[in-house]
Amino acid sequence: MLADMSYHSRQAHDTSRKVIDTAIGVLVGLRGCSTDEAFAELVHVVHRTGIGLGRIATGLVALASGTATTTGADVDAFTAWGELIERRGSRPTEPSAATPGGVGR
Repeated sequence: MLADMSYHSRQAHDTSRKVIDTAIGVLVGLRGCSTDEAFAELVHVVHRTGIGLGRIATGLVALASGTATTTGADVDAFTAWGELIERRGSRPTEPSAATPGGVGR
């Protein structure tokens, strides 16, 4: 299949795959779930919203990185995961092993 793709379509496919993998990583980090469970959650949101996997993954990554807009897939990603990300962002950070007690010296 990849042999039939043009350079630009392969590049777009690779970019989309990276974004999907990043979105899966975001969900694994937020939920503490497996990659299979994170992918299943993405697919569930795709079915619920009708937005393509690449677009909803892009929206989730934008939301997690703080670059989400108020349009399109970003809004649907916020609807699906905004509360989870806000909750996670308001949690105190764990003390670092590099700094005793989590305090920089």
